[in-house]
Amino acid sequence: MLERARQIRARQAKTWGPVLIFRRPWEQLGLAAMLGRLVEGAAARTDFEEAAFAMVLNRLLDPMSKLRVSDWVRTIYRPEWERLELNHFYRALDFLSEHKTELEQGLYDQVRDLFNLELDLVLWDATTTYFEGRAAEGLAEYGFSKDKQPDRVQIMVGVLVSGDGFPIAHEVFPGNTAEVDTFRHVIGKVKQEFHPRRVILVADRGMVSGELLRELEGSNLEYIVGVRMRKLKAAREVLSRAGRYREVSLNLKVKEVVHAGVRYLVCLNPEERERDRLVREAAVARLREKLAAGEVKQLIGNRAYRRYLRIDGAGVSVDGRVLEEESRYDGKWVLRTNSSLAADEVAQAYKSLWQVEHAFRELKSGLDLRPDGEAYQGSCGGLLSGARAGDGPAQEAQGVGQGSPL
Repeated sequence: MLERARQIRARQAKTWGPVLIFRRPWEQLGLAAMLGRLVEGAAARTDFEEAAFAMVLNRLLDPMSKLRVSDWVRTIYRPEWERLELNHFYRALDFLSEHKTELEQGLYDQVRDLFNLELDLVLWDATTTYFEGRAAEGLAEYGFSKDKQPDRVQIMVGVLVSGDGFPIAHEVFPGNTAEVDTFRHVIGKVKQEFHPRRVILVADRGMVSGELLRELEGSNLEYIVGVRMRKLKAAREVLSRAGRYREVSLNLKVKEVVHAGVRYLVCLNPEERERDRLVREAAVARLREKLAAGEVKQLIGNRAYRRYLRIDGAGVSVDGRVLEEESRYDGKWVLRTNSSLAADEVAQAYKSLWQVEHAFRELKSGLDLRPDGEAYQGSCGGLLSGARAGDGPAQEAQGVGQGSPL
């Protein structure tokens, strides 16, 4: 018997545990049933649903391109995957893209019931990702690049997250879409598709324009938005108002100001204020050294230094007035809101934008849309699984989020 045991050779080894663990929430969330209802034909139903489950499981375990997923499924023990080929994954992505709205609404309903979720606070932000080689026709366009690659075509991806950190929906826009237009789009999406009793939209300062604020006021939606402190006259006047800050949490203080009938909050992070001061002082010290060394022409051509310079005839010196003005912004950001939330709740809601930033990190960390992966084949879903990181949505509010898009 022992001799026979020694003769046994394992010809293959497959992983089984992850299927057992993650198939249960897949079914509890109703994804298997939803896909089954949407797909016509028994064979197609099995293939599309299993291909979608395989791609999600791969995204959770070891994110790969769809080309590699078609090989990866052979290492997992699930008899239903034996018939899956590469074309099933691409066709499934097209199918998921076609039925995106129904799936997002159905998934939101399931999550709301499972976790007693209330859609009262909604966080939205968008980012860009660029392409090398072939790209998505009709979507990939030249535009403002958060990846700092203006010479590459790109798309814009937006993620909608609840205040509890649960992803609700995503949208893909042409790469030349303005951020403010993505926000305008999501306003309608929230009202039409999710029918909340009350919703407060939270967005970063890059999303907002005067025209959009007027639209928000006219739509009877509550909002909390960041404003551009240096560019908006009202924000500068709000910053100059006297008043005492109230401590909201560790490293967060808030001062409420009403200006021209509009409610503003000045938020202060004392640690960030000190960091901003030290960074500026170090930059000015280097600037003075370069001025003393006669490197005037180089400094004038440098945008980082030029803002601190005063040119008076043939002379160039450090502009003390600009330094004093810049110090007013240290560690601060300004919010505008029409909500009835308390000041501390408004500030904390805006800080929750780091949940969207975390969702983007999760969304964009797995695969590359670069030459080492396969070219885009015609599905928004394929784009989303392979995006790469750009700038985060709220520089002032950082942390670790709870949710990430499926």
